[in-house]
Amino acid sequence: MSRGDLKEIFSNLTTARGFTKESGFQVRSFEEGFVSLEVKPQEKLVQFLGYVHAGVVTGLADHAAGAAYATTLPEGRLCLTLELKINFMKPAEGDLLVAEAKVISSGKSVGVVESHVYAESDGERKMIAAALVTLKSISS
Repeated sequence: MSRGDLKEIFSNLTTARGFTKESGFQVRSFEEGFVSLEVKPQEKLVQFLGYVHAGVVTGLADHAAGAAYATTLPEGRLCLTLELKINFMKPAEGDLLVAEAKVISSGKSVGVVESHVYAESDGERKMIAAALVTLKSISS
């Protein structure tokens, strides 16, 4: 399976159903070992103070990390999250939230990915969260 095919499959999975569809996640960049996703904040995604909910930010970081690790796996393999540690640094608000995930260790059965989430507004960019995600390779 080519990386282009994997990107198309991942893009379709992201927009096909469930949490990622309802949240509006979109693929921004997709390369071997690196994936960037974005989401436009919506009223249905905010918490009681009006910031995008931490669960959405975590989901964005996690989903980007899984996709990044998947780009390094052989055909017929996908992955699931084993562990996720996230630090929130600023409230999630802006015109767009962007997760950038980079593989830092790509083993045959376990990978580790660093995922940073940024808020973009008016040409400015602020890091709002950083996650370290451990993933397990599985048969697709």
